[in-house]
Amino acid sequence: MVRGRLPELALPYCVDIVRRQVLFTNHDAAGFACVRGAAFMFGEQLATAVGVHGVSFEQLGAFAAGGMAPPLLVFSPGRTGSTLLVRVLSACGLSCASEPDVLTQLGQIPEAQIVACGDGLREMLARAVIGRLVDVLGGGVCIKLRSQANERPLVLAGGAAGGRVVFMLRRARDWAESRHRSFAEPPGAVAAVLRQAVDALDKLQFAGLDFAVLWFETLVADPRAAVAACAPGLRFDGDAVRAALSRDSQEGTMVSRSALAGFRGDSGFDTAFEAAWQVARAGAEWQPATEKLLAEMFAPN
Repeated sequence: MVRGRLPELALPYCVDIVRRQVLFTNHDAAGFACVRGAAFMFGEQLATAVGVHGVSFEQLGAFAAGGMAPPLLVFSPGRTGSTLLVRVLSACGLSCASEPDVLTQLGQIPEAQIVACGDGLREMLARAVIGRLVDVLGGGVCIKLRSQANERPLVLAGGAAGGRVVFMLRRARDWAESRHRSFAEPPGAVAAVLRQAVDALDKLQFAGLDFAVLWFETLVADPRAAVAACAPGLRFDGDAVRAALSRDSQEGTMVSRSALAGFRGDSGFDTAFEAAWQVARAGAEWQPATEKLLAEMFAPN
C-alpha cells in the first residue's frame, strides 16, 4: 500500500471507512484504456490494476474539481439503455466513466460510521471522487451510475459541482421484464428498485439542478436528440453513433444479449409486477410532474 501523491492514472475504487481512506487503483496506459471503454468500470479496474494506493480522508480535499468543465451524471433504475447512452456519447467524443462503484458505496455506508467520521463526510467524498474522475478523464466527463446510486442522489449530484444531471427512464413493463430477465429478480424486488428510482427522480427534479429526463425509446429512435439532451453543444458523429447502436453495448458481460438469450422469465410476471408496484408505491408523496412521468411510463405501449 502506498500513501501520498497519486500516480497520473490512479482512479478511485472504494472507501475504507475503518481506516478512513479511499483506495485508488493504478493503471498502465493499456489498462487505463480498458477501464475507459468498459461497460462496468469497477470490474475492469480490478482486472487491470497494477497497484493500489490509499489516500486518507484528510488529503482528499485536494481532489475537488476546479477549473474544469463540470461532469454529466446519468442516473437510472438500470436496464434503461444507460450503458448504450455511454457508448453513444463516447462515439461523439465525450469521456465516460461507466459505473465507478465507489459512488454507489457512498450511499450504502452505515450512517453510524459516517457520523463517527464527522459531518459532511458523504458530500466531501462525493466531491473528491468525482473531482478525481474529471481530472483524470478530462473535462466534460459523463459519469454513468448504477441503479443503487438512487439511494442518495442529492449527495452525488452535489458532488458534481454544477454539472448536468440526466435521469433515464423506460416504459415500465418493458423495463420490469428486462430487470427480471437480467437479474432473476422477483416482482417485489423489481418494484422496490422502481420505488427507489422514482423517489430519487422526484428529489432531483426539484433540487434546482441542471436536470433532464431521457427516455430509452428516444435514445433508440432519435440518438441525435438524446445527445443534445445530455450534452448540449457536443458534436454529433452520425457514423460513429450508428456503429455504436449496431453493437450490444454490454457485450462480454453477464447481461449481454447472448448471455440472456435462454432466459424467458416467469409465467405471470407482468401481472405480479403490477400488483407489487401498487404495494411498493403506497404512501408516496411525489410531485405532479413526477406522477406525470410515471403515467407515461405505465401507458400502454
